[in-house]
Amino acid sequence: MIANFFSKTKPVNIFNVVVLLYVYYFISTFLKSVDGLTTPLLIKRMGFFFWHILLLLIFNFITKKNNLTKDNSYGLLMVVLLLGTFSEAMFSNYIVFSNILLLLSYRKIYSLRSGLNTKSKLFDAGFYIGAATLLYSWSILYLLLIYIGIFMYQKGGLKNMVRPIIGFATPIFLFFTFYFYNNNLDGFYSRFNYENSMSFEAYQPLKLLIPILFLSFILLWAIFTVTPKIVTIRNNFKLSWNVLINHLLISVVIIALSPVKDGSEVFFLIFPSAVIITNFLQKSKSSIFKNVILYLFLIISMSVYFL
Repeated sequence: MIANFFSKTKPVNIFNVVVLLYVYYFISTFLKSVDGLTTPLLIKRMGFFFWHILLLLIFNFITKKNNLTKDNSYGLLMVVLLLGTFSEAMFSNYIVFSNILLLLSYRKIYSLRSGLNTKSKLFDAGFYIGAATLLYSWSILYLLLIYIGIFMYQKGGLKNMVRPIIGFATPIFLFFTFYFYNNNLDGFYSRFNYENSMSFEAYQPLKLLIPILFLSFILLWAIFTVTPKIVTIRNNFKLSWNVLINHLLISVVIIALSPVKDGSEVFFLIFPSAVIITNFLQKSKSSIFKNVILYLFLIISMSVYFL
């Protein structure tokens, strides 16, 4: 059964998750290529696919290094299932690259719990978010996540409050210098396009409506089920869980403000969703329950290609 198979972190599990991602990626590539698959397109897609593998490896490193999940592969599987469900997310260059940069910032934020190299972590987190903002302007909202981390992990102080801002401003200043030197400030200002839309009509088609409703239901169920169990435990994960919930809320706000709603914006929701759902599955002692949840995600991720 799928739950038992991914209950441990093994090289073979990572390999199978990558293969599953490739299947989703290839099918989506085929369906989106209305003029047929050409050799140049396949080469381009294959090259871009390796960025998704990098994303999986970074996700796995963050969750294991910071003890956000236990020793299992549920998180990796959830990332792939969500990418397969919202296939537009796999092909939006700016969103993919901005999320890779954001993952690097999450690595720094969640590792604040260790108390090691706090100064450099705060600067680095701000730097990566600044770089991500140049690719997708609403990424700027994740600056709030740094300060939530500072508050939760009790790393306050004036200097620590300023360091993320300096880190955030550094890549932006470098880009400004480049565009200024090339006399193209309009190109620089275009990077900060804060257009937004609160219209959700794009989510009415069943291929988006069904998975969004299901994901929302599972997330709410997970939060209300797991949170009472975590708050009673005296360990640092309680702090990380609070950061995760706020991480999820910030991601929801970014999705709500996104000017283009085609499913690609759901990418911002994948990291906190995968970690929260993984903890939800870990807390259950019923293998039947775990299998039902995972198979439902799998069925939905496949059915959207026929809707």
